[in-house]
Amino acid sequence: MMRKRWIGMALAMSLGSTAAAAETPVETEARNAAAGFAITTSLTLLEALGKQCGTYEGEAGSQARVALQSWQQRNHRYLEPSLQRVLMLTDAVTAAAGEAEGKAFADARKAEFTGAATRALRAMFPEGEVTTDACARIATATAGGAYDYRQHAEFFPTLQAMEHAGARK
Repeated sequence: MMRKRWIGMALAMSLGSTAAAAETPVETEARNAAAGFAITTSLTLLEALGKQCGTYEGEAGSQARVALQSWQQRNHRYLEPSLQRVLMLTDAVTAAAGEAEGKAFADARKAEFTGAATRALRAMFPEGEVTTDACARIATATAGGAYDYRQHAEFFPTLQAMEHAGARK
């Protein structure tokens, strides 16, 4: 339900903004979905590898931190335009509907992304515990590119387009 509200509100607001005026409704929905995916993936890995696994002493913590850092280096150029998109949409909502609606929109996005990341973390740590074995599995998968945006054909072309559009500004 929240996702539908975001897409509907963002569509209405972004079509009225100059930054997104050239987008079709289909492009707007694709960009919003790709941005949400990118932000959620980043939040998930920051939590799993940074806050959970990265706090282990020794090899487990080091492996997690290195995997996270290398993932960030490979993917940041696609994450940044996603973050900027949410800020642009929030600004559009604020401009069209006022400060309270803009804050509500931003809070709803934060809750949506955090909720999706929490669900993803439950899948990463299926027993509900952060263990060195689970951390090694996640770090190895991350280092091997399993969580790289380019591995997700549904979103990657859109993320590339957003990154290229941002680079042209």
